[in-house]
Amino acid sequence: MSVFENCMKKIYLYLFFQFFILFVVAQSQSDSNYSFGIKLFSVEAIPKMMNEVRENTNYQTPSLNGLVFKVNDNQISYRFQINMLNINNYSFKNECATCETVTGNYDEFNFKIGFERNLTYSRLQPFYGIDLGYTEAKFNGESKDLKSNSFLYNANLQKNGVLAYTFVGLKFNIIKYLTLSAESGIDFIYSFEKEIKSNNSNAVISSNSFRRSRFVNKPLGMLSLQFNFGSM
Repeated sequence: MSVFENCMKKIYLYLFFQFFILFVVAQSQSDSNYSFGIKLFSVEAIPKMMNEVRENTNYQTPSLNGLVFKVNDNQISYRFQINMLNINNYSFKNECATCETVTGNYDEFNFKIGFERNLTYSRLQPFYGIDLGYTEAKFNGESKDLKSNSFLYNANLQKNGVLAYTFVGLKFNIIKYLTLSAESGIDFIYSFEKEIKSNNSNAVISSNSFRRSRFVNKPLGMLSLQFNFGSM
């Protein structure tokens, strides 16, 4: 091996280790004061409606329906999150699997404040955290007999409550100013619910109020693209 080839191998080896160090250590989201993100996609369940009968968990896959803002402080980020969920023609079996089918439009709004903690300073960062927040949901639809398909009543539901969202995730800092983040978690919800049933003339048949606690599974609570700015 010539002196030149030996020298070039040393240079290549040096450059490789420099690149490896840059890849592992640099470009952490923690290097920026703030982050602003767009919720690209999620896979999540929604709370049960009325006396909904579910044989299997019905997961929804909304996209581009939320925003997240974070204040980064070393390994901890304080986050503020807003997201909405709209489902048209949501249908479920009510009371029993052969009783009635309720179909309508579901709208949900969530506002959360919490924190996430990074486990490393590297470019690939595992993290965990918790959000606390407020949730509001509305459903308007109609019920039909499952066998005869005849009209039974109009259904109007309103839910207002507080929630705690615990999560774990992984984020990859593509470049210093751009981060891809994915997380999985569970919503623990305590809500006040109002259920109104009416006939075709909009005359109220029954009106009931409930206080309920539920948990909602979110296998992919949020896949987001986050823009980092403000150097520390």
